Amino acid sequence: MARLLEDLLSLKQVAQVHYHTLSTAKHPFEAEAFPVNEKLCLKHYPIRTNVTLVGASISLLKQESYNLKRFKDQAILQQLQKELKNAAFDFVIFESLFAAVYARSLRPYSKAKFIYRAHNIEHQIWKDLAINTKFILKKWYLQQLAYSLKWAERSIWSEDQGGLDLILAISDTDLGIIEGQTLTACRYLPSSISKPLQSSTKAPFQLCFLGAFNWIPNIEAVDWFLDNIFPALSTAYPQIVFHIAGKGSDGFKHWQRPGVQIHGFVPDAKQFIAEHGIFVGCLQSGSGVKMKILEAMSVGAPIVFSNKSADGLPGFAQELRHDHAETFLAEISNLLENQAALEQRAQFATTYFEQHFEAKQVQKQLLQMLEELQNNR
Repeated sequence: MARLLEDLLSLKQVAQVHYHTLSTAKHPFEAEAFPVNEKLCLKHYPIRTNVTLVGASISLLKQESYNLKRFKDQAILQQLQKELKNAAFDFVIFESLFAAVYARSLRPYSKAKFIYRAHNIEHQIWKDLAINTKFILKKWYLQQLAYSLKWAERSIWSEDQGGLDLILAISDTDLGIIEGQTLTACRYLPSSISKPLQSSTKAPFQLCFLGAFNWIPNIEAVDWFLDNIFPALSTAYPQIVFHIAGKGSDGFKHWQRPGVQIHGFVPDAKQFIAEHGIFVGCLQSGSGVKMKILEAMSVGAPIVFSNKSADGLPGFAQELRHDHAETFLAEISNLLENQAALEQRAQFATTYFEQHFEAKQVQKQLLQMLEELQNNR
Protein backbone atom coordinates (compact mmCIF):
# COMPACT_ATOMS: atom_id res chain seq x y z
CA MET A 1 0.00 0.00 0.00
CA ALA A 2 2.82 2.37 0.91
CA ARG A 3 4.59 1.70 -2.38
CA LEU A 4 1.51 2.36 -4.53
CA LEU A 5 0.91 5.63 -2.69
CA GLU A 6 4.53 6.65 -3.31
CA ASP A 7 4.19 5.70 -6.98
CA LEU A 8 1.02 7.77 -7.39
CA LEU A 9 2.56 10.81 -5.71
CA SER A 10 5.64 10.54 -7.92
CA LEU A 11 3.57 10.96 -11.11
CA LYS A 12 3.46 14.60 -12.21
CA GLN A 13 0.13 13.90 -13.94
CA VAL A 14 -1.47 13.17 -10.55
CA ALA A 15 -2.59 16.47 -9.04
CA GLN A 16 -3.98 15.25 -5.72
CA VAL A 17 -4.49 12.06 -3.74
CA HIS A 18 -7.19 11.83 -1.07
CA TYR A 19 -6.11 8.89 1.06
CA HIS A 20 -8.64 7.26 3.40
CA THR A 21 -7.36 4.65 5.81
CA LEU A 22 -9.08 2.34 8.30
CA SER A 23 -7.43 2.49 11.71
CA THR A 24 -7.68 -0.85 13.52
CA ALA A 25 -6.21 -2.16 16.76
CA LYS A 26 -3.93 -4.40 14.68
CA HIS A 27 -2.94 -1.60 12.28
CA PRO A 28 -3.43 1.75 14.10
CA PHE A 29 -3.11 5.04 12.25
CA GLU A 30 0.35 6.62 12.45
CA ALA A 31 0.57 9.96 10.65
CA GLU A 32 4.37 9.93 10.67
CA ALA A 33 4.36 6.73 8.59
CA PHE A 34 2.93 8.61 5.60
CA PRO A 35 5.04 10.70 3.20
CA VAL A 36 4.99 14.47 3.57
CA ASN A 37 3.65 15.69 0.24
CA GLU A 38 1.55 18.72 -0.68
CA LYS A 39 -0.50 16.54 -3.05
CA LEU A 40 -1.59 14.20 -0.21
CA CYS A 41 -4.81 14.74 1.74
CA LEU A 42 -5.00 12.17 4.54
CA LYS A 43 -8.03 10.98 6.53
CA HIS A 44 -8.33 8.08 8.94
CA TYR A 45 -11.31 6.26 10.42
CA PRO A 46 -11.14 4.23 13.65
CA ILE A 47 -12.90 0.89 13.21
CA ARG A 48 -13.36 -2.12 15.51
CA THR A 49 -12.42 -5.31 13.73
CA ASN A 50 -11.74 -7.49 16.76
CA VAL A 51 -12.87 -11.09 16.53
CA THR A 52 -15.69 -12.13 18.85
CA LEU A 53 -17.14 -15.56 19.47
CA VAL A 54 -20.69 -14.28 18.89
CA GLY A 55 -19.79 -12.52 15.64
CA ALA A 56 -17.85 -15.49 14.33
CA SER A 57 -20.68 -17.89 15.22
CA ILE A 58 -23.37 -15.79 13.54
CA SER A 59 -21.31 -15.45 10.36
CA LEU A 60 -20.62 -19.18 10.37
CA LEU A 61 -24.34 -19.96 10.62
CA LYS A 62 -25.19 -17.46 7.87
CA GLN A 63 -22.21 -18.60 5.76
CA GLU A 64 -21.04 -14.97 5.55
CA SER A 65 -17.38 -14.03 5.30
CA TYR A 66 -16.44 -12.99 8.82
CA ASN A 67 -13.04 -11.91 7.47
CA LEU A 68 -14.69 -9.16 5.38
CA LYS A 69 -17.79 -8.37 7.40
CA ARG A 70 -15.69 -6.90 10.23
CA PHE A 71 -14.26 -4.22 7.92
CA LYS A 72 -17.51 -2.70 6.67
CA ASP A 73 -18.87 0.08 8.85
CA GLN A 74 -22.01 2.05 8.03
CA ALA A 75 -20.74 5.33 9.48
CA ILE A 76 -17.53 5.13 7.44
CA LEU A 77 -19.52 4.25 4.33
CA GLN A 78 -21.65 7.37 4.77
CA GLN A 79 -18.59 9.60 5.12
CA LEU A 80 -17.08 8.15 1.95
CA GLN A 81 -20.37 8.61 0.09
CA LYS A 82 -20.48 12.24 1.20
CA GLU A 83 -16.94 12.93 -0.07
CA LEU A 84 -17.65 11.32 -3.44
CA LYS A 85 -20.82 13.42 -3.82
CA ASN A 86 -18.99 16.67 -3.00
CA ALA A 87 -15.88 16.22 -5.16
CA ALA A 88 -15.11 14.90 -8.64
CA PHE A 89 -12.40 12.26 -8.78
CA ASP A 90 -10.88 10.54 -11.80
CA PHE A 91 -10.12 7.31 -9.98
CA VAL A 92 -11.06 5.58 -6.74
CA ILE A 93 -8.58 2.87 -5.77
CA PHE A 94 -9.56 0.20 -3.24
CA GLU A 95 -6.42 -1.18 -1.63
CA SER A 96 -7.00 -4.83 -0.66
CA LEU A 97 -10.16 -6.88 -0.48
CA PHE A 98 -10.99 -5.36 2.91
CA ALA A 99 -11.39 -1.93 1.30
CA ALA A 100 -13.12 -3.29 -1.81
CA VAL A 101 -16.14 -4.30 0.29
CA TYR A 102 -17.17 -0.62 0.00
CA ALA A 103 -16.99 -0.43 -3.80
CA ARG A 104 -20.50 -1.56 -4.72
CA SER A 105 -22.13 0.76 -2.15
CA LEU A 106 -20.08 3.73 -3.39
CA ARG A 107 -20.65 3.14 -7.11
CA PRO A 108 -23.83 5.30 -7.42
CA TYR A 109 -22.05 8.27 -5.84
CA SER A 110 -19.24 8.79 -8.34
CA LYS A 111 -18.44 8.76 -12.05
CA ALA A 112 -14.80 7.96 -11.27
CA LYS A 113 -13.19 4.79 -12.51
CA PHE A 114 -13.16 2.22 -9.69
CA ILE A 115 -9.97 0.18 -9.34
CA TYR A 116 -9.40 -2.76 -6.99
CA ARG A 117 -5.76 -3.40 -6.08
CA ALA A 118 -5.66 -7.16 -5.43
CA HIS A 119 -2.81 -7.90 -3.04
CA ASN A 120 -3.43 -11.65 -3.24
CA ILE A 121 -6.15 -14.27 -3.56
CA GLU A 122 -7.42 -13.93 -0.01
CA HIS A 123 -9.38 -17.17 0.23
CA GLN A 124 -6.31 -19.13 -0.93
CA ILE A 125 -4.43 -18.04 2.21
CA TRP A 126 -7.07 -19.56 4.47
CA LYS A 127 -7.35 -22.64 2.29
CA ASP A 128 -3.59 -23.20 2.62
CA LEU A 129 -3.74 -22.69 6.38
CA ALA A 130 -6.51 -25.28 6.61
CA ILE A 131 -4.50 -27.78 4.56
CA ASN A 132 -1.44 -27.29 6.78
CA THR A 133 -3.36 -27.54 10.08
CA LYS A 134 -3.46 -30.92 11.82
CA PHE A 135 -6.02 -30.12 14.55
CA ILE A 136 -9.33 -31.39 13.10
CA LEU A 137 -11.68 -28.77 14.59
CA LYS A 138 -9.39 -25.88 13.61
CA LYS A 139 -8.96 -27.36 10.13
CA TRP A 140 -12.75 -27.53 9.71
CA TYR A 141 -13.23 -23.92 10.85
CA LEU A 142 -10.49 -22.62 8.55
CA GLN A 143 -12.10 -24.50 5.67
CA GLN A 144 -15.41 -22.74 6.41
CA LEU A 145 -13.68 -19.35 6.48
CA ALA A 146 -11.98 -20.10 3.17
CA TYR A 147 -15.26 -21.22 1.58
CA SER A 148 -17.27 -18.14 2.62
CA LEU A 149 -14.40 -15.82 1.71
CA LYS A 150 -14.07 -17.45 -1.71
CA TRP A 151 -17.64 -16.57 -2.69
CA ALA A 152 -17.42 -13.07 -1.21
CA GLU A 153 -14.18 -12.48 -3.11
CA ARG A 154 -15.68 -13.71 -6.39
CA SER A 155 -18.65 -11.41 -5.85
CA ILE A 156 -16.32 -8.41 -5.55
CA TRP A 157 -14.49 -9.46 -8.72
CA SER A 158 -17.80 -9.87 -10.55
CA GLU A 159 -18.52 -7.50 -13.44
CA ASP A 160 -22.16 -7.09 -12.42
CA GLN A 161 -21.83 -7.15 -8.62
CA GLY A 162 -18.49 -5.62 -7.68
CA GLY A 163 -18.92 -2.14 -9.20
CA LEU A 164 -15.35 -2.17 -10.51
CA ASP A 165 -13.83 -0.91 -13.75
CA LEU A 166 -10.41 -2.52 -13.33
CA ILE A 167 -8.69 -5.09 -11.15
CA LEU A 168 -4.94 -4.59 -10.73
CA ALA A 169 -3.38 -7.89 -9.66
CA ILE A 170 -0.08 -7.74 -7.84
CA SER A 171 1.18 -10.95 -9.47
CA ASP A 172 0.73 -12.54 -12.87
CA THR A 173 -0.23 -15.80 -11.14
CA ASP A 174 -3.12 -14.06 -9.40
CA LEU A 175 -4.02 -12.30 -12.64
CA GLY A 176 -4.59 -15.63 -14.37
CA ILE A 177 -6.83 -16.88 -11.54
CA ILE A 178 -8.93 -13.69 -11.40
CA GLU A 179 -9.26 -13.37 -15.19
CA GLY A 180 -10.63 -16.90 -15.35
CA GLN A 181 -13.52 -15.97 -13.04
CA THR A 182 -14.70 -12.51 -14.14
CA LEU A 183 -15.35 -10.33 -17.18
CA THR A 184 -14.11 -7.26 -15.29
CA ALA A 185 -11.00 -5.84 -16.94
CA CYS A 186 -7.84 -7.15 -15.24
CA ARG A 187 -4.20 -6.10 -15.53
CA TYR A 188 -0.94 -7.07 -13.84
CA LEU A 189 0.89 -4.29 -12.00
CA PRO A 190 3.84 -5.41 -9.85
CA SER A 191 4.63 -3.72 -6.59
CA SER A 192 7.55 -1.34 -6.89
CA ILE A 193 10.58 -1.24 -4.62
CA SER A 194 12.90 1.73 -4.36
CA LYS A 195 16.54 0.81 -4.93
CA PRO A 196 18.31 0.92 -1.54
CA LEU A 197 21.81 2.21 -0.90
CA GLN A 198 22.85 -0.87 1.04
CA SER A 199 23.70 -4.24 -0.48
CA SER A 200 24.01 -7.70 1.03
CA THR A 201 27.25 -8.50 2.84
CA LYS A 202 26.50 -12.21 2.25
CA ALA A 203 27.68 -12.85 5.82
CA PRO A 204 28.94 -16.45 6.16
CA PHE A 205 26.83 -18.98 8.09
CA GLN A 206 24.09 -16.43 8.74
CA LEU A 207 20.42 -16.98 7.84
CA CYS A 208 17.52 -14.61 8.32
CA PHE A 209 13.75 -14.26 8.11
CA LEU A 210 11.80 -11.04 8.43
CA GLY A 211 8.05 -10.47 8.61
CA ALA A 212 5.15 -9.14 10.65
CA PHE A 213 4.12 -11.80 13.13
CA ASN A 214 0.53 -10.70 13.42
CA TRP A 215 0.14 -12.49 10.05
CA ILE A 216 -0.39 -16.23 10.55
CA PRO A 217 1.57 -17.46 7.47
CA ASN A 218 4.76 -15.84 8.85
CA ILE A 219 4.39 -17.68 12.16
CA GLU A 220 3.70 -20.92 10.30
CA ALA A 221 6.79 -20.35 8.12
CA VAL A 222 9.20 -19.94 11.06
CA ASP A 223 7.68 -22.93 12.87
CA TRP A 224 8.15 -25.04 9.73
CA PHE A 225 11.76 -23.93 9.29
CA LEU A 226 12.72 -24.50 12.93
CA ASP A 227 11.02 -27.91 13.00
CA ASN A 228 12.08 -29.26 9.61
CA ILE A 229 15.26 -27.50 8.49
CA PHE A 230 17.22 -25.86 11.29
CA PRO A 231 18.00 -28.95 13.43
CA ALA A 232 19.91 -30.56 10.54
CA LEU A 233 21.68 -27.29 9.70
CA SER A 234 22.80 -26.65 13.28
CA THR A 235 24.15 -30.21 13.51
CA ALA A 236 26.09 -29.91 10.25
CA TYR A 237 27.22 -26.30 10.87
CA PRO A 238 27.49 -25.62 14.64
CA GLN A 239 28.47 -21.98 13.96
CA ILE A 240 25.28 -21.17 12.06
CA VAL A 241 22.92 -18.45 13.34
CA PHE A 242 19.29 -17.95 12.27
CA HIS A 243 18.14 -14.35 12.76
CA ILE A 244 14.41 -13.65 13.12
CA ALA A 245 13.09 -10.09 13.02
CA GLY A 246 9.80 -8.27 12.66
CA LYS A 247 6.95 -6.91 14.70
CA GLY A 248 5.92 -9.43 17.34
CA SER A 249 8.81 -11.85 16.74
CA ASP A 250 10.05 -11.46 20.32
CA GLY A 251 6.76 -12.82 21.64
CA PHE A 252 7.37 -16.44 20.57
CA LYS A 253 9.28 -18.08 23.40
CA HIS A 254 9.37 -21.50 21.75
CA TRP A 255 11.64 -20.07 19.03
CA GLN A 256 14.36 -19.27 21.55
CA ARG A 257 17.00 -21.99 21.25
CA PRO A 258 20.76 -22.26 20.60
CA GLY A 259 21.71 -20.78 17.25
CA VAL A 260 18.56 -18.65 16.95
CA GLN A 261 18.67 -14.89 17.55
CA ILE A 262 15.39 -12.98 17.79
CA HIS A 263 15.63 -9.24 17.08
CA GLY A 264 12.03 -8.08 17.48
CA PHE A 265 10.98 -5.05 15.46
CA VAL A 266 13.78 -3.53 13.34
CA PRO A 267 13.47 0.01 11.90
CA ASP A 268 15.11 -0.80 8.56
CA ALA A 269 14.07 -4.09 6.97
CA LYS A 270 16.48 -3.83 4.05
CA GLN A 271 19.46 -3.13 6.27
CA PHE A 272 18.60 -6.11 8.47
CA ILE A 273 18.39 -8.42 5.46
CA ALA A 274 21.60 -7.00 3.96
CA GLU A 275 23.55 -7.74 7.16
CA HIS A 276 22.36 -11.28 7.85
CA GLY A 277 23.40 -13.56 5.01
CA ILE A 278 20.97 -15.88 3.27
CA PHE A 279 17.30 -14.89 3.32
CA VAL A 280 15.11 -17.90 4.09
CA GLY A 281 11.89 -17.68 2.04
CA CYS A 282 10.10 -20.48 3.86
CA LEU A 283 6.38 -19.56 3.57
CA GLN A 284 3.99 -22.49 3.40
CA SER A 285 0.74 -20.54 2.89
CA GLY A 286 -0.45 -17.46 1.03
CA SER A 287 -0.71 -15.96 -2.44
CA GLY A 288 0.46 -12.85 -4.23
CA VAL A 289 3.98 -11.44 -4.28
CA LYS A 290 5.74 -11.34 -0.91
CA MET A 291 7.15 -7.86 -0.20
CA LYS A 292 9.98 -9.14 2.01
CA ILE A 293 11.16 -11.32 -0.88
CA LEU A 294 11.27 -8.21 -3.08
CA GLU A 295 13.13 -6.25 -0.39
CA ALA A 296 15.64 -9.09 -0.09
CA MET A 297 16.12 -9.06 -3.85
CA SER A 298 16.59 -5.29 -3.86
CA VAL A 299 19.67 -5.55 -1.61
CA GLY A 300 21.03 -8.51 -3.59
CA ALA A 301 20.61 -11.04 -0.82
CA PRO A 302 20.97 -14.73 -1.73
CA ILE A 303 17.52 -16.27 -1.23
CA VAL A 304 16.22 -19.82 -0.89
CA PHE A 305 12.58 -20.11 -1.97
CA SER A 306 9.75 -22.34 -0.90
CA ASN A 307 7.10 -22.75 -3.57
CA LYS A 308 4.78 -20.28 -1.78
CA SER A 309 7.53 -17.69 -1.31
CA ALA A 310 8.10 -17.64 -5.07
CA ASP A 311 4.40 -17.24 -5.89
CA GLY A 312 3.67 -14.36 -8.24
CA LEU A 313 7.24 -13.82 -9.43
CA PRO A 314 6.98 -13.54 -13.24
CA GLY A 315 8.98 -16.01 -15.31
CA PHE A 316 10.51 -17.53 -12.18
CA ALA A 317 12.52 -20.72 -12.73
CA GLN A 318 10.81 -23.82 -11.37
CA GLU A 319 14.11 -25.33 -10.21
CA LEU A 320 14.50 -22.50 -7.68
CA ARG A 321 11.18 -23.36 -6.00
CA HIS A 322 11.12 -26.04 -3.30
CA ASP A 323 8.03 -28.00 -2.22
CA HIS A 324 9.89 -30.34 0.11
CA ALA A 325 12.07 -29.87 3.18
CA GLU A 326 14.77 -32.14 1.75
CA THR A 327 15.48 -30.00 -1.32
CA PHE A 328 15.12 -26.76 0.67
CA LEU A 329 17.76 -28.02 3.11
CA ALA A 330 20.04 -29.18 0.31
CA GLU A 331 19.93 -25.75 -1.37
CA ILE A 332 20.83 -23.89 1.83
CA SER A 333 23.70 -26.33 2.45
CA ASN A 334 24.99 -25.77 -1.07
CA LEU A 335 24.98 -21.98 -0.64
CA LEU A 336 26.72 -22.27 2.74
CA GLU A 337 29.50 -24.44 1.32
CA ASN A 338 29.88 -23.04 -2.20
CA GLN A 339 30.93 -19.39 -2.36
CA ALA A 340 30.54 -19.27 -6.15
CA ALA A 341 26.95 -20.51 -5.89
CA LEU A 342 26.27 -17.92 -3.16
CA GLU A 343 27.61 -15.09 -5.33
CA GLN A 344 25.64 -16.32 -8.33
CA ARG A 345 22.39 -16.43 -6.34
CA ALA A 346 22.99 -12.90 -5.01
CA GLN A 347 23.60 -11.58 -8.53
CA PHE A 348 20.46 -13.33 -9.76
CA ALA A 349 18.41 -11.51 -7.10
CA THR A 350 19.82 -8.12 -8.12
CA THR A 351 19.25 -8.66 -11.84
CA TYR A 352 15.74 -10.05 -11.36
CA PHE A 353 14.76 -7.11 -9.15
CA GLU A 354 16.01 -4.53 -11.66
CA GLN A 355 14.15 -6.20 -14.53
CA HIS A 356 10.78 -6.53 -12.80
CA PHE A 357 10.29 -4.32 -9.72
CA GLU A 358 12.43 -1.18 -9.94
CA ALA A 359 10.25 1.83 -9.06
CA LYS A 360 10.62 3.89 -12.26
CA GLN A 361 9.57 0.96 -14.45
CA VAL A 362 6.50 0.24 -12.33
CA GLN A 363 5.49 3.93 -12.24
CA LYS A 364 5.64 4.04 -16.02
CA GLN A 365 3.31 1.03 -16.23
CA LEU A 366 0.94 2.54 -13.66
CA LEU A 367 0.63 5.82 -15.58
CA GLN A 368 -0.05 3.98 -18.82
CA MET A 369 -2.82 1.92 -17.21
CA LEU A 370 -4.47 4.97 -15.66
CA GLU A 371 -4.40 6.87 -18.95
CA GLU A 372 -5.84 3.93 -20.86
CA LEU A 373 -8.64 3.51 -18.31
CA GLN A 374 -9.43 7.24 -18.32
CA ASN A 375 -9.66 7.25 -22.13
CA ASN A 376 -12.15 4.36 -22.08
CA ARG A 377 -15.06 6.50 -20.90
